[in-house]
Amino acid sequence: MQRYYKKSEYANKNLVNFAKKLLYICIYAIFVVYLQPKYATKPKIPPNKTMKRIIMMALLAVVWLGGSAAEKIQERVILYPSTDQNGDTLTLSGKLSVPTKKNPKGIILLTHYTICTNDEAPSNKLPADAKYFMEDYVLVIPDYIGYGVTVERTHPYLHGELAARNCVDMMLYTQPILDSMALGIPTDSIYIIGFSQGGATAMWTLRLLEEEYADRIHVKKCFAGSGPHDVASTYDEAMLKDYASVPAIIPMLIVGTIEAYGLNLNLEYFANPALCNVYHKYMEKKDRDMMPIYTAMPSHKVSYWLTPQGMDRSQLETQVLYGGLLRSSLIHYNICKQDIDSICPEWTPKAPLYVFHSTNDDLVPFVNSAHLQRCYADVETIHWDFGKYGKHVQSMLKFLSKVQKMLEKE
Repeated sequence: MQRYYKKSEYANKNLVNFAKKLLYICIYAIFVVYLQPKYATKPKIPPNKTMKRIIMMALLAVVWLGGSAAEKIQERVILYPSTDQNGDTLTLSGKLSVPTKKNPKGIILLTHYTICTNDEAPSNKLPADAKYFMEDYVLVIPDYIGYGVTVERTHPYLHGELAARNCVDMMLYTQPILDSMALGIPTDSIYIIGFSQGGATAMWTLRLLEEEYADRIHVKKCFAGSGPHDVASTYDEAMLKDYASVPAIIPMLIVGTIEAYGLNLNLEYFANPALCNVYHKYMEKKDRDMMPIYTAMPSHKVSYWLTPQGMDRSQLETQVLYGGLLRSSLIHYNICKQDIDSICPEWTPKAPLYVFHSTNDDLVPFVNSAHLQRCYADVETIHWDFGKYGKHVQSMLKFLSKVQKMLEKE
């Protein structure tokens, strides 16, 4: 296997995709800000609410469209060997980004946030959070199983242990590549940064590195932002509140958990026909843009999308699915049973760890990091940063800005 491929050999049509996504954003903005309020039965939305919608659309555009600075970095698509959830060997892909204008300050293993389309896979396009670090740091960014060269496979969503293994395998594989570049930095000393799904993956990756690879890779510091560390409690809270800010996550979590652990279940048992139709039409092949998915899912009520048995923990099939969610949880406190069924890992982080979470996060509920803190409250190497930093996308920008400033002081 060759060590890397140039970007031109494995690139998507960036300009076409950018124009198409920009068009979708404009159409969706018109719908959200003007047409939906006009035809809604509710009273007219006040000007301040309309402005909030416009601001959120702008933030979404920043994250979704991402940034580009091709002249400042050298991008390479890496193909590397790893293993899947069954222990079988497979080839995965990811992006290696190296600054061109000056010597890099270090190496960052960047674990990306949740994506729905393969166009957003790092091997196709640098994720939006990469632009905060790409001019100063070497970035190693895995695609995860289900994206890039494995796009035909189902993504085992939130299987943190597996994602960590895939991330570590890419980091180990790129070490000799970076050594050959003579960048003047140690290739066995890294930072780990991740937000949302990437925040949980960052924690799982830190654990794997400290438990199995401490003699090969030293983690200077890990930055975990708004991660679903307690996937089972995230499910519990969604059921209790009957609310999901991004309903598209629901089928991804169900199908991904079934795939991750080989469960003898199917989406149709848990999801009503409307949700199954959205998944199979817009999401299964990972070839549709985000905006049509959002507009096809108008309700935020979980009960609108799931079947009664899919929401009933007393049903055997739902219990089996919940068991998968527990296995995907780094930690767990059962919020429905007053912490009777609690899970704290035997592992304690050794590297300096920065944990960020907005207390009013609308996508990954704060309960995830609150439970993480209950497990590690006495660990002095952890810096907890909790506050009202806005909803999920808005808080992501706050997290990245904070991390960028902290790295400047390193």
